Amino acid sequence: MTLLSIVGEDISRIIPLLYAYRHKIKHHILLCDDDISNHNRAKTLKKGMMRFSAQHQLGWYTHIVTTDEDSASQIEIVTRKQFKYEGELWLNATDGYPAMTILLSDLVRAEGGCILSYDHFDNDLHIIQPNGSMKTNQLNENIDINSYLTLLNYTVVEKKTISSLLPRKEDIMTLYKSEKLFSKTRKKLLYNHFNKEEELLINPDIKQALLNLQVINNKNQLITSQQKVLQGDIFEEYIFWLCQMLSPDDIALGVKIDFDDETKEPESKNRVYNEFDILITHNNRIYTVECKFSKNLDGLEFVYKYDAIIDYFGKSSKAIIANISSTPKEKYIGSNASTSFRHSTLRRARMAGVAIYHESTVDVIKFQNLVQNFFHIK
Repeated sequence: MTLLSIVGEDISRIIPLLYAYRHKIKHHILLCDDDISNHNRAKTLKKGMMRFSAQHQLGWYTHIVTTDEDSASQIEIVTRKQFKYEGELWLNATDGYPAMTILLSDLVRAEGGCILSYDHFDNDLHIIQPNGSMKTNQLNENIDINSYLTLLNYTVVEKKTISSLLPRKEDIMTLYKSEKLFSKTRKKLLYNHFNKEEELLINPDIKQALLNLQVINNKNQLITSQQKVLQGDIFEEYIFWLCQMLSPDDIALGVKIDFDDETKEPESKNRVYNEFDILITHNNRIYTVECKFSKNLDGLEFVYKYDAIIDYFGKSSKAIIANISSTPKEKYIGSNASTSFRHSTLRRARMAGVAIYHESTVDVIKFQNLVQNFFHIK
């Protein structure tokens, strides 16, 4: 079977179908308009597909075919050339332009092929048979983080997984059993570290957890190299475990991604990198959670940042900004407004597909409900 995929505005919509059929389809044709931006997206997808095929020894053969989306005759000529390959020709219309999709659908079905259309919101695959009948199946093959990013032609530079974080889990959870007490201890340790005051008295359970995590020494002093861990990394790990308890398909912490193309920028120091506190894939969509333990936060800056960054992952991606701070707050459109997240910032976040969890302490049930509902993890 040969799969003909129309490359449109959002190549991430094609990826779940490529992953689900990775062992069944060897021959891939990427059909794109002759517009330069569209052709560049097709080239990016092809590179990602070839990398993915090589990693998993799939033996994919992938090539790009261009046409003029405004010319019915040219679309027909280009399409008929693809019928020469052995086996059925199936059309992946998921990311297709309407006019091109209609023309191609008639041509492919007339030759006995099927039309595939993936609904990335419901994770459903619609299959239209040559006789016009349609069946809808849930796409049960759920993609992992590495595969999703590779097919987008991105590179994971580093990440922490469940197995690497598991030895620290019990101590992280111990600290947050008494969140307010740990928060006070955290402040005192950071204050004493900068002011060289006398040894602190620390709750025995919290002390033992911090010792196990190698954040403090036997004199109850913050180890200098662990300042960043105490300031934010521990909070990130705690949020990671709260998300992991919801059983997403895949989850990773501290994911650093190279978004650049090495053929365009061979010097690694000049490449475009971004680091994400938490990445999640579930039902073939990718999501991110940004964790901030700070009372002085420019919320609007983070909303703008994530509005731009999640576009790298496709239009179905979303982000949650989780901020714990003592800043005075007032209820507003399902979140809390403050000097860190003003009313207009919260409205802008909602329009951008970014949810704000802005609280004084972590309410586990409330946070997990937000993750479940906003990221559609059921």
